[in-house]
Amino acid sequence: MKRILQSLKGYFQKIFSNKRIKVLLPYLLIIGVIVISLFSFTILLLSYPIKLEDSQKEIVIPKGATVLKIADILQKRNIIESKNTFILATKLMLKGKSLRAGHFYLNNVKGYRSLISTLSNSQQHSFRITIPEGYQSKEIAQLISSKLNCSYDDFMEKVKDERFAEQLGIESPDLEGYLFPDTYHFSESDFAEVIIRKMVSHFIEMINDSIREGIEKSGKNLHEVLTLASIVEGECIIDEERPLVASVYINRLKKGIRLESDPTIQYIIPDGPRRLLNEDLNIRSPYNTYRYRGLPPGPINNPGIKSIVAAIWPAKTDYLYMVANGDGTHTFTNNYRDFLRAKRKFQKLRRRVASELKKEKSN
Repeated sequence: MKRILQSLKGYFQKIFSNKRIKVLLPYLLIIGVIVISLFSFTILLLSYPIKLEDSQKEIVIPKGATVLKIADILQKRNIIESKNTFILATKLMLKGKSLRAGHFYLNNVKGYRSLISTLSNSQQHSFRITIPEGYQSKEIAQLISSKLNCSYDDFMEKVKDERFAEQLGIESPDLEGYLFPDTYHFSESDFAEVIIRKMVSHFIEMINDSIREGIEKSGKNLHEVLTLASIVEGECIIDEERPLVASVYINRLKKGIRLESDPTIQYIIPDGPRRLLNEDLNIRSPYNTYRYRGLPPGPINNPGIKSIVAAIWPAKTDYLYMVANGDGTHTFTNNYRDFLRAKRKFQKLRRRVASELKKEKSN
């Protein structure tokens, strides 16, 4: 051991006796001090304490957010005090390009190091959202905006974008009818375009070769079939009635009789759905099937596969009229006299129910 120490002593004496080393030594010392200072500063900065309230421990970073944007979000939530300090800390950790979008829980954040590490790890949380059959695009937009980090206006802007529809392979001025109703899994950072692309892609998957062949044989195009299917969807609660309802409208189309479908009026009134008034039936709109013959210009909601199938393969009937029975079913007739009789029966039922409700309220 003594020999080793003597060898080391001789080695260092030889080094420091070198004239060049003596000249460089002050600079080496300065560089060493700077390195140690930077190292100490980095440690202090990254360990700078961050204390969060429970309300601050959940945050969403949108897709495409830059480091500056993320720093701005954190500062507005009072998670950090200085944007510049946060940006500097990301650079010192070499994480400037590693921050991710997603839904983050900051339960374990104690300082800048743990905050940046958390935001660098993907924490995309999946949200299960069911789109009911027959929902209009505006209703889907309301549902999506209530669950995800996607605004109602952004969603509807994309739905009404004809060029976007064309990019998706949809021949329609908008995407009403093409947002397939089903259960989806989205992340909270998904924006409107991603969500709509997923729904339209699922629609295209559901319109398989058999359905396309049926559409071709029906003499209609896809847009016309969807339009009819949306009316069927708007009228039906009972699945078994869908082919019957479709047959009523197809028979009326063949005879040039106005469809007179209430759901088409609900689509154009701003405060619907509600009980329709006589004045509603006079609204000047191509969607008003009480005023204009033929199908409306496009779907009035987003129909499910059962209504689409019913529109392609309707029941073979001679029905021209139908009246709601008040329990979700309809009475179907092929002549106007029976239709009026069924209508009076329904109106009598509705008056009785209204009277009973009135009595209950007064009691």
